[in-house]
Amino acid sequence: MSFIIIMASSSQALDNPEQKAAGIIKDYILTKYPDWSRDEIRVTFKLAEKTFDSLRKLDEGAVFRVLEVYPEFKPVGSVMFPVEVRSGAGSQQLLGSQKFFLRAKVEVVKKIAAAAKLCRKGKPLEAGDLKLDERDIALLPQKYFTEISSLVSKEAKITIPANSTIFEWMVGDPPFVRRGSEVTIMAVARGILVKTKGEALEDGWRDTEIKVKRVGNEKVFSARVVSPGEVEVKL
Repeated sequence: MSFIIIMASSSQALDNPEQKAAGIIKDYILTKYPDWSRDEIRVTFKLAEKTFDSLRKLDEGAVFRVLEVYPEFKPVGSVMFPVEVRSGAGSQQLLGSQKFFLRAKVEVVKKIAAAAKLCRKGKPLEAGDLKLDERDIALLPQKYFTEISSLVSKEAKITIPANSTIFEWMVGDPPFVRRGSEVTIMAVARGILVKTKGEALEDGWRDTEIKVKRVGNEKVFSARVVSPGEVEVKL
């Protein structure tokens, strides 16, 4: 069994061992996830009253350390922390060292983008559709947004319920060409450019190929989207 040692500050008395334990757990978490240093880490202990009653008998020079059982241990969510406490000479109890298991809920709180209201599929997002809300990101995939400006003018790819966290896969850039819309078809050959009107048979984004047909002609062919409302066919 290997362990990571984190020295707890001795400036506080152990009349509040919960605070001291929470502090070394937060430090331990930051050794694994340094990117969370600007976020709020919340540690809430569960069913630990008897353990903390025992720890109150230690002197303020006690050293706490979180034991690392295996390198892949992920200290977030509902988790059991193995903690070793080494007491000082002035302790009334627990001379030497002793190991405790502390059950805790660990949250990493950050303001991220969420839907302020129901956003239906295909709707271009506006600032009023969005809000920044405190969420626990500890177990979230790293595909959320931290700024509303990153989402304005994006389009909902699915219907997003109110208060839902918005992830990258839920939104996208609006298509340059929409299915059923009128498009300008530009037929290009060496030294020749012919334009005609047509209809897009599917949505398309810049440099993607879509199916189109000319007005008054049912023949379907592929064309490349070059700009909003314009597609190109090379002859």
